[in-house]
Amino acid sequence: MTQQLEGKRCLVTGGGSGIGRAIATRYAAEGASVVVAGRREERLTETAEASERISTCAGDLAVPECAERAVNAVVERHGGLDIVCHAAGILRRNEVLAETTDDEWALDIAVNLTATFLACRAAIPHLTTSKGSLILVGSQLAHIGLPGYATYSATKGGVLSMMRALAVDLGPRGVRVNALSPGVVETEMAYIGRDFSEIRDQVAGMLPLRRVGQPEDMAGPAVFLASDDSAWMTGQSLVIDGGFTAQ
Repeated sequence: MTQQLEGKRCLVTGGGSGIGRAIATRYAAEGASVVVAGRREERLTETAEASERISTCAGDLAVPECAERAVNAVVERHGGLDIVCHAAGILRRNEVLAETTDDEWALDIAVNLTATFLACRAAIPHLTTSKGSLILVGSQLAHIGLPGYATYSATKGGVLSMMRALAVDLGPRGVRVNALSPGVVETEMAYIGRDFSEIRDQVAGMLPLRRVGQPEDMAGPAVFLASDDSAWMTGQSLVIDGGFTAQ
């Protein structure tokens, strides 16, 4: 590792599994002090076992008090906040929009969009002080449409719109705001409702790079967006999808 984040104080939401866990682990390996936040305390603890630089803060980030507590955990434990990577989210495939219930829609909005708003609102005052970096996690489905993902695409499109607006708002205050937009990454959320192992090769065959993504494929780009290597970059979404959207 190149220790690109030496001394940085980071919050990674959704850090109990998948992309969030991979990013948190990589941030710690690059020298950062990291708090991982999310709903499942036992999974956060598993992430923290990877490095003495990682600690946990459990809670539902769609609840204002929990989002504030997660941000404050970094500030209180490490003296400030330099980087937020908001990777918490939910993926749902709605076969037919007309059959999507009010409760399903409300949950998608709460987890993917409201929690993003709450995390940003809590973090911005501290990031303004440190001239830090805010990284949101969108999706390739915020850039393109695929059947069955109308509600998910709507929420992730909202995340990217928020990212661009915040980049304009916060740039004069020294805060950079960017996003990762993953494609198909092999996590617990990949193709929920189906056995991903049975369709992995089929999905990989649709991608120019002929393999599905792994959580670690997001970690390097997340380090780039958090580090000084992207010092003149804001308001952008890095689409990391094995080339699917290039076709």
